[in-house]
Amino acid sequence: MSTLFAERLWPACLSALQLDRFATGELDDAAAAEVRAHLQTCPQCSQAVESMRPREPLPALRAVPLRPRRPIRLVAAVAGVAAAAGVLLVLRPSVPRERSKGSGFALGMYVQHGGEVRRAGAGEEVAPGDAVRFVVTVPADGYVAVLSLDAQGRGSIYYPAGPRAAPVSRGSDLALPLGTRLDATVGEERIVGLFCAAPVDLEPLRAALERGGSAVPEGCQVTRWSFVKR
Repeated sequence: MSTLFAERLWPACLSALQLDRFATGELDDAAAAEVRAHLQTCPQCSQAVESMRPREPLPALRAVPLRPRRPIRLVAAVAGVAAAAGVLLVLRPSVPRERSKGSGFALGMYVQHGGEVRRAGAGEEVAPGDAVRFVVTVPADGYVAVLSLDAQGRGSIYYPAGPRAAPVSRGSDLALPLGTRLDATVGEERIVGLFCAAPVDLEPLRAALERGGSAVPEGCQVTRWSFVKR
């Protein structure tokens, strides 16, 4: 994360990760005592800790890559991620997930707007420049991908950075290890989440989205929803 971006995103002098680990009791005694002493003299960090205290357990936090939002082609995908900055999305307690009926597969999205992080629902309004990160619930080990079609009819691959669906283990609200910064294209953007038994190739699916296709690959479950960028 660049210094200027970090200062704009996080006003406290201790890092978001350090304060979150303190708030959830993950620091050892010595480190917790050091943070506790600092909080007695720092109102910014004290306020940040209070805002981070969970009412229920939170998913594990870690820095994730942040890449610019743009249509993804096979070779360009890896280059785009390598050039991207980092961002920490602080995941809040869960809300109902977007689920493919009867499948056990669900897709959710977190949005970071300025210093605020919220869980988005279907039809959520977002803004150009917001950072987004997806979470999935999968009923078994398999492979996951997230694609989109923007208001100008351009297909993109949000996740993964490579040419095929990425492996994922069975679990609930699993944060996918890649964030994306939204571009300036406004209007409705349709999201397609895939959970597959095999690592399907994604470029044909992205191209099919642009042509208006909606076929689900064999051995895959799909969930579809949208957000609106204004």
